[in-house]
Amino acid sequence: MGLKLIKNFRWFAFAVSMSAFLFCADQVNAQTIQQDDMHVLRARSETDKFKSELKLSDKQYQQAYDINLKYAKDQNNIRNLGKSRKATNKALKASEKKKTQELKMVLDENQFKEYNKGVKAEEERNQIAEDAIVAKEKAAKADIKAKKAKEKAEKAKEKAEKAREKAEKAAKKADDVKRNN
Repeated sequence: MGLKLIKNFRWFAFAVSMSAFLFCADQVNAQTIQQDDMHVLRARSETDKFKSELKLSDKQYQQAYDINLKYAKDQNNIRNLGKSRKATNKALKASEKKKTQELKMVLDENQFKEYNKGVKAEEERNQIAEDAIVAKEKAAKADIKAKKAKEKAEKAKEKAEKAREKAEKAAKKADDVKRNN
């Protein structure tokens, strides 16, 4: 009876373990699918914008979509590398430059000029946003520095107060010794 119970428990434990494993694998797969959907949505949205603003032909639309999808994935990978903001931005700019070169082959001269105007406007907005982030970081560092300086000043004030008290006690003791002599 005891041996049969142990065997049944082993099968039960195995079934629970497999269920947990399959659940985790399904979650990872769902996350990957969701990420792929985001790339597709981003590429589709950007290409739809191009179609509207640049008047793309059907052939140009498909070529631009393929390029946008490729670089949506590339840029997402760059963002997920965990590098510093500066390094990430540098890599994103390089990726965007490659993308622009590929799109240049798809767009006609006038379309490319219009596209470049949009790229330059986006770069300006990104630079303004980056400058704002840097300014906020500097302000936060200055606040921390000021707080540390204030704490240091408080400690110095406490030290000075203790030294004054000690000096007063020493002076009082000296007066007491003088009076007793």
